[in-house]
Amino acid sequence: MAEPACSGHLVTTYGKTFHTWQYDREDFPYGIPQLMMGLTGDGQAVDEMIRARDDRLGVSTSRKRQNRADIPMPEVAPGANAWESGRTVQTRVEEMDFKR
Repeated sequence: MAEPACSGHLVTTYGKTFHTWQYDREDFPYGIPQLMMGLTGDGQAVDEMIRARDDRLGVSTSRKRQNRADIPMPEVAPGANAWESGRTVQTRVEEMDFKR
């Protein structure tokens, strides 16, 4: 019941988040945060991968799609989908002086 209510707000985030580390590879945060994107459209993920995920987690992608059908898609902000332009934002580690 709560999912459609909160999904209406989340749809404007374009499926992006900063990951502080790859939790499936390391048990401690090495490196710098990276901007990651979620799969937000049909055809971006292999169907077998989706079925395997659904089976492993006990969820139904088709049921979730039905539950979310009435959530309107927002206008996509220019530059939000970096793969369309071939440019993206990256974080970096930079050593610098600081003031006390």
